[in-house]
Amino acid sequence: MNYIITGNTYNSKYLEHPDAGIKVLSGTELESANIRFSAHDKVYVPSETSLSTVLQCLDDPVGVAGISRLKDKYLCREALQALYPDFYFSKCSLEEIPGLQLDKKIVIKPLKGFFGTGVRFADSSTDLTLLAAEIRKEVTANSRFFPESILTRNDFILEEFIAGEEYAVDMFFDALGKPDIMNIYHHPEPDIPEYAHLMYYSNKELFDKYLAVFTDFFTDFGNGLKLKNFPIHAEFKLQGERFVPIEFNPMRYGGFGLADLTYLSYGMQPIAAYFVDQPADWSKIWSSRASANYAFILAYNGKNADLSVMQPLHEAFQSYLREHAEIMDYVRLDHLHNPVFAIAYIKTEDLDSLKKLLKTEFNAFFA
Repeated sequence: MNYIITGNTYNSKYLEHPDAGIKVLSGTELESANIRFSAHDKVYVPSETSLSTVLQCLDDPVGVAGISRLKDKYLCREALQALYPDFYFSKCSLEEIPGLQLDKKIVIKPLKGFFGTGVRFADSSTDLTLLAAEIRKEVTANSRFFPESILTRNDFILEEFIAGEEYAVDMFFDALGKPDIMNIYHHPEPDIPEYAHLMYYSNKELFDKYLAVFTDFFTDFGNGLKLKNFPIHAEFKLQGERFVPIEFNPMRYGGFGLADLTYLSYGMQPIAAYFVDQPADWSKIWSSRASANYAFILAYNGKNADLSVMQPLHEAFQSYLREHAEIMDYVRLDHLHNPVFAIAYIKTEDLDSLKKLLKTEFNAFFA
Protein backbone atom coordinates (compact mmCIF):
# COMPACT_ATOMS: atom_id res chain seq x y z
CA MET A 1 0.00 0.00 0.00
CA ASN A 2 1.17 3.57 -0.71
CA TYR A 3 0.67 6.32 1.87
CA ILE A 4 1.30 10.03 2.19
CA ILE A 5 1.04 11.33 5.75
CA THR A 6 0.70 15.09 5.85
CA GLY A 7 1.57 17.44 8.69
CA ASN A 8 0.97 20.92 10.02
CA THR A 9 3.38 22.75 7.72
CA TYR A 10 3.05 23.27 3.97
CA ASN A 11 3.30 19.96 2.13
CA SER A 12 3.06 19.98 -1.69
CA LYS A 13 0.61 20.85 -4.45
CA TYR A 14 0.89 17.22 -5.57
CA LEU A 15 -1.23 16.27 -2.58
CA GLU A 16 -4.19 18.16 -4.04
CA HIS A 17 -4.49 15.52 -6.80
CA PRO A 18 -2.34 12.47 -5.91
CA ASP A 19 -2.09 9.50 -8.24
CA ALA A 20 -4.51 6.60 -7.89
CA GLY A 21 -3.54 3.98 -5.34
CA ILE A 22 -2.09 6.48 -2.86
CA LYS A 23 -3.89 6.99 0.44
CA VAL A 24 -3.43 10.48 1.91
CA LEU A 25 -3.93 10.99 5.65
CA SER A 26 -2.98 13.74 8.05
CA GLY A 27 -0.85 12.88 11.04
CA THR A 28 -3.89 13.50 13.23
CA GLU A 29 -6.00 11.09 11.18
CA LEU A 30 -3.25 8.48 11.38
CA GLU A 31 -3.23 8.70 15.18
CA SER A 32 -6.87 7.61 15.31
CA ALA A 33 -6.69 5.05 12.48
CA ASN A 34 -5.89 1.39 12.93
CA ILE A 35 -3.02 1.40 10.42
CA ARG A 36 0.34 -0.31 10.71
CA PHE A 37 3.06 0.09 8.08
CA SER A 38 5.05 -2.98 7.03
CA ALA A 39 8.35 -3.19 5.16
CA HIS A 40 6.33 -3.67 1.97
CA ASP A 41 4.40 -0.40 2.34
CA LYS A 42 5.71 2.83 0.89
CA VAL A 43 5.28 5.89 3.08
CA TYR A 44 6.05 9.52 2.23
CA VAL A 45 6.02 12.16 4.99
CA PRO A 46 6.30 15.66 3.48
CA SER A 47 6.09 17.46 6.84
CA GLU A 48 8.37 16.90 9.81
CA THR A 49 5.42 17.37 12.14
CA SER A 50 4.02 13.90 11.36
CA LEU A 51 7.26 11.92 11.34
CA SER A 52 7.06 10.82 14.98
CA THR A 53 3.49 9.58 14.46
CA VAL A 54 4.56 7.53 11.43
CA LEU A 55 7.45 6.09 13.40
CA GLN A 56 5.04 4.81 16.05
CA CYS A 57 3.02 2.99 13.36
CA LEU A 58 5.98 1.44 11.55
CA ASP A 59 6.50 -2.33 11.94
CA ASP A 60 9.67 -2.42 9.84
CA PRO A 61 12.74 -2.62 12.14
CA VAL A 62 15.11 -1.53 9.37
CA GLY A 63 12.92 1.46 8.54
CA VAL A 64 12.57 2.42 12.20
CA ALA A 65 16.34 2.23 12.66
CA GLY A 66 16.90 4.27 9.50
CA ILE A 67 14.54 7.07 10.54
CA SER A 68 15.91 7.15 14.09
CA ARG A 69 19.52 7.29 12.95
CA LEU A 70 19.01 9.97 10.34
CA LYS A 71 16.75 12.21 12.44
CA ASP A 72 19.02 12.15 15.50
CA LYS A 73 22.13 14.06 14.42
CA TYR A 74 24.40 12.23 16.87
CA LEU A 75 23.26 8.77 15.76
CA CYS A 76 23.61 9.94 12.17
CA ARG A 77 27.23 10.92 12.72
CA GLU A 78 27.84 7.50 14.24
CA ALA A 79 26.39 5.90 11.09
CA LEU A 80 28.75 8.00 8.96
CA GLN A 81 31.92 7.20 10.91
CA ALA A 82 33.02 4.48 8.51
CA LEU A 83 32.95 7.00 5.63
CA TYR A 84 34.32 9.95 7.66
CA PRO A 85 36.49 8.41 10.40
CA ASP A 86 38.28 11.66 11.38
CA PHE A 87 35.19 13.84 11.77
CA TYR A 88 34.77 15.30 15.30
CA PHE A 89 31.35 15.32 17.03
CA SER A 90 29.98 15.08 20.58
CA LYS A 91 26.83 15.83 22.61
CA CYS A 92 26.00 18.45 25.22
CA SER A 93 23.04 20.12 26.91
CA LEU A 94 22.09 23.78 26.48
CA GLU A 95 23.19 24.42 30.08
CA GLU A 96 26.66 23.00 29.33
CA ILE A 97 27.36 25.32 26.37
CA PRO A 98 28.73 28.26 28.47
CA GLY A 99 31.34 25.95 30.01
CA LEU A 100 32.71 24.47 26.79
CA GLN A 101 36.47 24.65 26.22
CA LEU A 102 36.99 25.12 22.50
CA ASP A 103 40.27 24.69 20.65
CA LYS A 104 38.70 24.73 17.16
CA LYS A 105 35.73 26.23 15.37
CA ILE A 106 32.59 24.14 15.85
CA VAL A 107 28.93 24.10 14.90
CA ILE A 108 26.30 23.79 17.64
CA LYS A 109 22.95 22.31 16.56
CA PRO A 110 19.84 20.95 18.26
CA LEU A 111 20.07 17.16 18.31
CA LYS A 112 16.83 17.14 16.32
CA GLY A 113 16.20 20.30 14.38
CA PHE A 114 14.43 21.97 11.49
CA PHE A 115 14.68 25.21 9.53
CA GLY A 116 18.16 26.00 10.87
CA THR A 117 16.72 26.86 14.28
CA GLY A 118 19.31 27.21 17.05
CA VAL A 119 22.29 26.52 14.80
CA ARG A 120 25.37 28.57 15.74
CA PHE A 121 29.11 28.65 15.11
CA ALA A 122 31.60 29.08 17.93
CA ASP A 123 35.35 29.14 18.60
CA SER A 124 37.72 30.11 21.43
CA SER A 125 36.82 33.82 21.08
CA THR A 126 33.03 33.32 21.34
CA ASP A 127 31.06 34.56 24.35
CA LEU A 128 29.39 31.21 25.00
CA THR A 129 27.11 32.54 27.74
CA LEU A 130 25.64 35.08 25.32
CA LEU A 131 25.51 32.43 22.58
CA ALA A 132 23.57 30.01 24.79
CA ALA A 133 21.09 32.77 25.64
CA GLU A 134 20.59 33.52 21.91
CA ILE A 135 20.03 29.84 21.15
CA ARG A 136 17.53 29.47 24.01
CA LYS A 137 15.58 32.52 22.79
CA GLU A 138 15.44 31.28 19.18
CA VAL A 139 14.54 27.69 20.06
CA THR A 140 11.83 28.87 22.44
CA ALA A 141 10.35 31.18 19.80
CA ASN A 142 10.28 28.48 17.09
CA SER A 143 8.93 25.81 19.42
CA ARG A 144 5.47 27.22 18.68
CA PHE A 145 5.94 25.95 15.10
CA PHE A 146 7.76 22.66 15.83
CA PRO A 147 7.21 20.15 18.67
CA GLU A 148 9.96 18.46 20.70
CA SER A 149 10.00 15.47 18.35
CA ILE A 150 11.17 17.84 15.60
CA LEU A 151 13.10 20.50 17.52
CA THR A 152 14.87 19.53 20.74
CA ARG A 153 15.05 22.32 23.32
CA ASN A 154 17.94 21.14 25.49
CA ASP A 155 19.91 18.42 23.67
CA PHE A 156 22.59 19.57 21.23
CA ILE A 157 25.35 18.16 19.07
CA LEU A 158 28.77 19.73 18.60
CA GLU A 159 30.42 19.16 15.23
CA GLU A 160 33.64 20.35 13.70
CA PHE A 161 33.09 23.32 11.41
CA ILE A 162 32.87 22.38 7.74
CA ALA A 163 33.87 25.15 5.37
CA GLY A 164 32.58 25.32 1.83
CA GLU A 165 29.50 25.89 -0.30
CA GLU A 166 26.29 24.08 0.66
CA TYR A 167 24.44 21.68 -1.63
CA ALA A 168 21.36 19.48 -1.24
CA VAL A 169 20.03 16.29 -2.80
CA ASP A 170 16.56 14.79 -3.03
CA MET A 171 16.70 11.04 -3.58
CA PHE A 172 15.13 7.72 -2.69
CA PHE A 173 16.28 4.16 -2.22
CA ASP A 174 14.08 1.93 -4.35
CA ALA A 175 12.64 -1.49 -3.49
CA LEU A 176 16.05 -3.09 -4.12
CA GLY A 177 18.01 -0.46 -2.19
CA LYS A 178 19.35 1.31 -5.29
CA PRO A 179 19.62 5.11 -4.98
CA ASP A 180 17.76 7.29 -7.49
CA ILE A 181 18.57 11.00 -7.55
CA MET A 182 15.52 13.23 -8.00
CA ASN A 183 17.26 16.61 -7.82
CA ILE A 184 20.53 18.33 -6.93
CA TYR A 185 20.53 21.89 -5.57
CA HIS A 186 23.02 24.58 -4.73
CA HIS A 187 22.04 26.33 -1.48
CA PRO A 188 23.98 29.62 -1.46
CA GLU A 189 24.19 31.73 1.68
CA PRO A 190 21.99 34.85 1.75
CA ASP A 191 23.44 38.21 2.73
CA ILE A 192 21.20 38.28 5.82
CA PRO A 193 21.81 35.18 8.03
CA GLU A 194 18.28 35.19 9.49
CA TYR A 195 16.98 34.17 6.05
CA ALA A 196 19.16 31.08 5.89
CA HIS A 197 17.02 28.96 3.53
CA LEU A 198 16.08 31.75 1.15
CA MET A 199 17.20 29.98 -2.03
CA TYR A 200 17.82 26.53 -3.48
CA TYR A 201 18.54 26.37 -7.20
CA SER A 202 19.14 23.60 -9.72
CA ASN A 203 20.58 23.44 -13.26
CA LYS A 204 22.34 21.13 -15.71
CA GLU A 205 25.79 22.23 -14.60
CA LEU A 206 25.20 20.83 -11.12
CA PHE A 207 24.18 17.46 -12.55
CA ASP A 208 27.12 17.34 -14.94
CA LYS A 209 29.50 17.87 -12.02
CA TYR A 210 27.90 15.91 -9.22
CA LEU A 211 25.32 13.30 -10.29
CA ALA A 212 27.86 10.46 -10.33
CA VAL A 213 29.45 11.69 -7.08
CA PHE A 214 26.17 11.66 -5.15
CA THR A 215 25.06 8.37 -6.68
CA ASP A 216 28.28 6.76 -5.44
CA PHE A 217 27.88 8.33 -1.97
CA PHE A 218 24.32 7.07 -1.49
CA THR A 219 25.26 3.63 -2.79
CA ASP A 220 27.91 3.32 -0.05
CA PHE A 221 25.69 4.93 2.59
CA GLY A 222 22.69 2.76 1.71
CA ASN A 223 24.75 -0.40 1.83
CA GLY A 224 25.60 0.40 5.44
CA LEU A 225 22.03 1.12 6.58
CA LYS A 226 20.23 -1.40 4.30
CA LEU A 227 17.58 1.15 3.38
CA LYS A 228 14.81 0.33 0.89
CA ASN A 229 11.69 2.27 -0.14
CA PHE A 230 13.13 5.27 1.64
CA PRO A 231 13.14 8.93 0.45
CA ILE A 232 15.69 11.40 1.83
CA HIS A 233 16.52 15.08 1.58
CA ALA A 234 20.24 15.42 2.34
CA GLU A 235 22.42 18.49 2.74
CA PHE A 236 26.17 18.64 2.20
CA LYS A 237 29.09 21.06 2.19
CA LEU A 238 31.74 20.85 -0.49
CA GLN A 239 35.03 20.85 1.43
CA GLY A 240 37.81 21.07 -1.11
CA GLU A 241 36.81 18.38 -3.58
CA ARG A 242 34.88 16.22 -1.10
CA PHE A 243 31.25 16.45 -0.03
CA VAL A 244 30.68 16.16 3.72
CA PRO A 245 27.05 15.57 4.82
CA ILE A 246 25.61 17.99 7.35
CA GLU A 247 22.00 16.80 7.59
CA PHE A 248 19.59 14.08 6.46
CA ASN A 249 15.79 14.44 6.49
CA PRO A 250 14.21 10.96 6.30
CA MET A 251 11.00 9.97 4.51
CA ARG A 252 10.65 13.15 2.50
CA TYR A 253 12.17 15.43 -0.10
CA GLY A 254 13.05 18.84 1.23
CA GLY A 255 10.33 20.67 3.07
CA PHE A 256 7.79 23.41 2.53
CA GLY A 257 7.16 22.19 -1.01
CA LEU A 258 10.77 21.98 -2.22
CA ALA A 259 9.94 18.76 -4.11
CA ASP A 260 7.53 20.71 -6.29
CA LEU A 261 10.48 22.57 -7.82
CA THR A 262 11.50 19.32 -9.53
CA TYR A 263 8.11 18.94 -11.19
CA LEU A 264 7.85 22.60 -12.21
CA SER A 265 11.41 22.60 -13.55
CA TYR A 266 11.80 19.21 -15.16
CA GLY A 267 8.29 17.90 -15.73
CA MET A 268 8.97 14.92 -13.46
CA GLN A 269 6.89 14.38 -10.32
CA PRO A 270 9.42 13.07 -7.75
CA ILE A 271 6.84 11.95 -5.19
CA ALA A 272 5.05 9.83 -7.80
CA ALA A 273 8.41 8.51 -8.99
CA TYR A 274 9.19 7.23 -5.50
CA PHE A 275 5.95 5.23 -5.32
CA VAL A 276 6.55 3.48 -8.66
CA ASP A 277 10.37 3.17 -8.47
CA GLN A 278 10.79 5.37 -11.56
CA PRO A 279 14.32 6.77 -12.00
CA ALA A 280 14.76 10.11 -13.74
CA ASP A 281 15.83 10.15 -17.39
CA TRP A 282 18.23 13.07 -17.12
CA SER A 283 19.48 12.82 -20.71
CA LYS A 284 15.92 13.32 -21.95
CA ILE A 285 15.27 16.11 -19.44
CA TRP A 286 18.33 18.11 -20.48
CA SER A 287 17.46 17.87 -24.16
CA SER A 288 14.93 20.68 -23.65
CA ARG A 289 15.93 22.30 -20.36
CA ALA A 290 19.70 22.65 -20.45
CA SER A 291 19.94 26.47 -20.42
CA ALA A 292 17.76 27.47 -17.46
CA ASN A 293 18.36 27.84 -13.74
CA TYR A 294 15.39 26.84 -11.56
CA ALA A 295 14.99 28.14 -8.01
CA PHE A 296 12.89 27.66 -4.90
CA ILE A 297 12.56 30.90 -2.92
CA LEU A 298 11.34 31.01 0.67
CA ALA A 299 9.83 34.40 1.48
CA TYR A 300 10.63 34.89 5.16
CA ASN A 301 8.68 36.90 7.67
CA GLY A 302 10.75 40.09 7.97
CA LYS A 303 13.07 39.77 10.94
CA ASN A 304 11.94 43.17 12.28
CA ALA A 305 8.31 42.98 11.14
CA ASP A 306 5.67 43.23 13.87
CA LEU A 307 3.37 40.40 12.79
CA SER A 308 0.68 41.45 15.23
CA VAL A 309 -0.09 44.51 13.11
CA MET A 310 1.78 44.04 9.81
CA GLN A 311 0.83 41.97 6.76
CA PRO A 312 2.98 40.56 3.93
CA LEU A 313 2.84 42.47 0.64
CA HIS A 314 2.47 39.60 -1.82
CA GLU A 315 1.98 41.69 -4.95
CA ALA A 316 5.03 43.83 -4.17
CA PHE A 317 7.15 40.75 -3.58
CA GLN A 318 6.03 39.11 -6.83
CA SER A 319 6.79 42.29 -8.73
CA TYR A 320 10.25 42.32 -7.18
CA LEU A 321 10.84 38.70 -8.21
CA ARG A 322 9.82 39.42 -11.81
CA GLU A 323 12.64 41.94 -12.04
CA HIS A 324 15.02 39.00 -11.75
CA ALA A 325 13.25 35.92 -13.13
CA GLU A 326 10.06 34.34 -14.44
CA ILE A 327 7.65 33.08 -11.77
CA MET A 328 6.58 29.50 -12.48
CA ASP A 329 4.35 29.28 -9.40
CA TYR A 330 3.66 31.20 -6.21
CA VAL A 331 2.16 29.78 -3.01
CA ARG A 332 0.84 32.03 -0.28
CA LEU A 333 1.27 30.77 3.29
CA ASP A 334 -0.20 31.80 6.61
CA HIS A 335 2.61 33.95 8.02
CA LEU A 336 1.17 33.73 11.54
CA HIS A 337 1.62 29.93 11.61
CA ASN A 338 4.82 29.69 9.56
CA PRO A 339 8.18 31.47 9.68
CA VAL A 340 7.64 32.33 5.99
CA PHE A 341 4.79 34.04 4.11
CA ALA A 342 5.21 32.49 0.65
CA ILE A 343 7.08 30.11 -1.61
CA ALA A 344 8.08 31.19 -5.11
CA TYR A 345 9.25 28.88 -7.88
CA ILE A 346 11.20 30.84 -10.50
CA LYS A 347 13.44 30.31 -13.52
CA THR A 348 15.95 32.34 -15.52
CA GLU A 349 18.86 31.78 -17.87
CA ASP A 350 20.82 34.50 -16.03
CA LEU A 351 22.39 32.96 -12.92
CA ASP A 352 23.85 36.31 -11.82
CA SER A 353 20.38 37.87 -11.81
CA LEU A 354 19.09 34.96 -9.74
CA LYS A 355 21.85 35.36 -7.17
CA LYS A 356 20.98 39.04 -6.68
CA LEU A 357 17.94 37.78 -4.78
CA LEU A 358 20.31 36.66 -2.02
CA LYS A 359 20.44 40.31 -0.94
CA THR A 360 16.68 40.39 -0.24
CA GLU A 361 15.56 42.12 2.95
CA PHE A 362 12.06 40.84 3.69
CA ASN A 363 11.25 43.70 6.08
CA ALA A 364 10.57 45.66 2.88
CA PHE A 365 7.62 43.40 2.07
CA PHE A 366 5.62 43.98 5.27
CA ALA A 367 3.37 46.91 6.07
